[in-house]
Amino acid sequence: MKKWIACLMSFVLLWSAAGACAETSPFLFAQLSGLEWTFSSGAGAWSTDLRIHPDGSFSGEYHDSDMGESTEAYPNGTVYSCSFTGQMSMLEKTDEFSWKVHVDTLQSDGTQGAESIDYGIRFVTVAPYGIRAGDDMVLYRPGTPVHMLAENMLMWAHVLDEENAPDTLENWLLCSSALDSGFVSYENEGLIALPNPWTEMDQDQLKEVSGLSFGIPEGAENPVFR
Repeated sequence: MKKWIACLMSFVLLWSAAGACAETSPFLFAQLSGLEWTFSSGAGAWSTDLRIHPDGSFSGEYHDSDMGESTEAYPNGTVYSCSFTGQMSMLEKTDEFSWKVHVDTLQSDGTQGAESIDYGIRFVTVAPYGIRAGDDMVLYRPGTPVHMLAENMLMWAHVLDEENAPDTLENWLLCSSALDSGFVSYENEGLIALPNPWTEMDQDQLKEVSGLSFGIPEGAENPVFR
């Protein structure tokens, strides 16, 4: 009898935990909907950008430009890039500030290693940087004390970029210790606050501020450079 009661109690606890996780996961991901996530050093020509949807699915892009990697065949340099989609699930809430999130699936568009040359630029399709299928990541909410984070994660959170570093995180942070990556969230409005902000400009403005000149694909109308 006691053994039967113990088994019943175990079942109830497991069922309750599963139900709590099922209820919490959509609620958690719903809070992240509409945010932009960026993994970047804040200085340089690379970033992985991410959007997380209320059901835990996500989409993103990775790019890394190396204008010095060139030959006569592609004198304007090389761009490594990809687009990707996937699905996340919440494994557990680890404490009052963080959750463990699992990357269930991740699919990249195109064939890895595929190359093309357009207007003097070599484009190479690669895997996304900073996120992969099967990885367990940690999600920290705004208000997390920064002393809870490893120093490399403080770098990806760009806390160390600020002259007067805050005591707590001001944004959500999604980290992978295995990949040494950290995605910082930003509201869609006010992207000027990004450490490495996107700015839209036309071809003449781009050449004026950077000294670089890029060709425009034949037939393209109203091109915008970022």
